[in-house]
Amino acid sequence: MTGTDPMGRALTFACGTDLQALDKVRELMSRGFRDISVFDPKGQQQGGAAFERTIGLEYD
Repeated sequence: MTGTDPMGRALTFACGTDLQALDKVRELMSRGFRDISVFDPKGQQQGGAAFERTIGLEYD
């Protein structure tokens, strides 16, 4: 997972499961990160908001 913090720095985070990634996406969004992207094990990229919508329905 990658994201840009409010200071403009690009950061990378590791998440082991979909649930961990969902929690991290929500945390980063609440902290003002932008350009959040989630990568699946095959290297496919998905935007943070889209990931939250698709995965969030399974865990809410």
